[in-house]
Amino acid sequence: MGKVYVKTKYDNGMKMEIPHNINIANAMYGFRELGAEIIPYHTINEIYDSVTLDDIVLDYIDQCNEIFAKFGVYPYIPDYPEHLKTFLGRKIWKDTINSISSEEAKWSAGYFVKPIKDKAFTGKIIRSISDLVGCGKCGENYDVLVSEPLDIKAEWRCFITYDKLIDVKSYGQLLDVGRESFYFSYDPEVLKQMLKAFLQWDKRPASCSMDICVTGEGKTLLVEFNDAYALGCYGLSPIFYAKLISARWSELLKRKDEYNFY
Repeated sequence: MGKVYVKTKYDNGMKMEIPHNINIANAMYGFRELGAEIIPYHTINEIYDSVTLDDIVLDYIDQCNEIFAKFGVYPYIPDYPEHLKTFLGRKIWKDTINSISSEEAKWSAGYFVKPIKDKAFTGKIIRSISDLVGCGKCGENYDVLVSEPLDIKAEWRCFITYDKLIDVKSYGQLLDVGRESFYFSYDPEVLKQMLKAFLQWDKRPASCSMDICVTGEGKTLLVEFNDAYALGCYGLSPIFYAKLISARWSELLKRKDEYNFY
């Protein structure tokens, strides 16, 4: 069984090493309960040469991608899989961030804009030129996905591991306690239909998240998919979170999933 490398930092207040963020902490606790050998580190350079195909690295997206690239692996899953586009409820198209920022008709239209390059910047609704602050880097014209805006009232992250819906967690409330999203619920029948469509997707990942929302019109829609190695836990049980991460790392590195047991 491989090792689990955990990015940590020294906390001056507690005078001890702690996981670098809450997601890494949650995954670490899960792997510890599953009996993994935990190896703490500070920077990816410290462990880069030591990581093998059997190991898992708990770090940020860019650092994980460094490890995958070491083995010739470049993770990708589409934000909007073809088999589930009927659940989007909006038009989505490709553009560039320079095109958006140079045309008032685009940057004032209230479109939702997100980078195609994973996590290049945080996707958001662009209603004015000031909303473009932080959307990219000088000299780099990012390709982006643009979509018609939705009147989203509440959002949930649906965690899927080996074709099973493991849990559904609301993530709006974590950022804005007391918001009206508490009073909205998704339609479970629509969620079942989404999962049925997901199972028809030949290249579906071993684990991922399927984010959904409810609009002001009461429609349950698909927001996007996220890769399991690069998503937050949002309150998912540590053991389930660790298993979700392990399933995807095992799939990507073409090995047996040692933590696929119950």
